[in-house]
Amino acid sequence: MPAPAQPAPPLINEAIAIAPGFETHMQVINIAPAGDGPLTTAGQRGHRHPASTYAYVTKGAVINRLGDQPEKRFETGQAWSETPNQPHYIVNASRTEPAQLVVVQIVKSGTTVLTEPLPLTGAAK
Repeated sequence: MPAPAQPAPPLINEAIAIAPGFETHMQVINIAPAGDGPLTTAGQRGHRHPASTYAYVTKGAVINRLGDQPEKRFETGQAWSETPNQPHYIVNASRTEPAQLVVVQIVKSGTTVLTEPLPLTGAAK
C-alpha cells in the first residue's frame, strides 16, 4: 500500500476580507511514489473536505477520482476542484517519482478539521 499524502506546514491560513465568515487555507501536499502499490484509486481509502477545494499539480502526476466519476490523470501544471464534502480518491501515478500538489481550501471560519477520511470499502478492507 502506498504511503499516505503528507501535508507540509500551511502556506496561508487567514480570513477572507471580501467574504466575512470564511477563511482560506493553502498548503503543499507531497505524495510518495506508488512503489508496488496500485496505480488506480479503485479500492483505495478516500477522504473529503468541508471546503471548496482547489488542487494544482506542481510536480509529477496523480490519478484522481471525485465521487463516482471516472479516474483522471493530472500532470504537472494541471488542476481540479472539489465541492464541499465530495468524496475524493488520489494516488501517485508513478511507481518511482514523488508527486506534489498545492491545495487551496475555502471554508467557514472556525472549521478545525479540513480532511475527513472515508471508510474502506470493497477489497481494500
